[in-house]
Amino acid sequence: MQTSTTETRTIRHPMVRIERFLPEGELTTLLSRVLELESQFQPSGTHDNRPDLRQSLVLNPPADLVKPVVDKVTAIMPHVFSALRMPLTTTLEVEAQVTAHNDGAFFAVHTDADYDKVDRRYLTYVFYFNHSPKAFTGGELLLYDDILRNNKLARSDTFQVVEPTHNSIVLFWARVMHEVRRVNVPSRLFRDSRLTVNGWVNRAPGA
Repeated sequence: MQTSTTETRTIRHPMVRIERFLPEGELTTLLSRVLELESQFQPSGTHDNRPDLRQSLVLNPPADLVKPVVDKVTAIMPHVFSALRMPLTTTLEVEAQVTAHNDGAFFAVHTDADYDKVDRRYLTYVFYFNHSPKAFTGGELLLYDDILRNNKLARSDTFQVVEPTHNSIVLFWARVMHEVRRVNVPSRLFRDSRLTVNGWVNRAPGA
């Protein structure tokens, strides 16, 4: 009698992490301007309006504010696609927002790519910066592995941990399941938040 076997394989998705991403002058200007725009941040939302999924503040920034990050993300695309073992797409658009995670903020497990709602998202990037000295704990980014079973992918219980290190960026495939752990900010001051310029490298329309 033959015994059927199910082959299971864990897939760890590659990521790119770069330290000291921006020159100090550009970084100082970015932080200063973001703190000045505190009153313009709005509570974040999700496509399905689930309050238990995400708590943070977001800003739809003026283009010049995030231009240093967007320009550099665009410039490193050949290196990033090679490191992620993904085919280079030449027609790309970079989307950006600024996010502040203050005390109790989090983002539960999710994917940034949805074929029905945001089908053009190809890569996700997160650039971390904060007021010095750092006044928050937590806020680690978890990038989940996948399990391949019978040619079908499912989220694993294992993951990579990315620390929210000042002036660093991480980039990964937008379909990778990920989450942001709860952030603790004892002062509850906006300036002490976990701050990011985050967004997506999108396929251009028709690409």
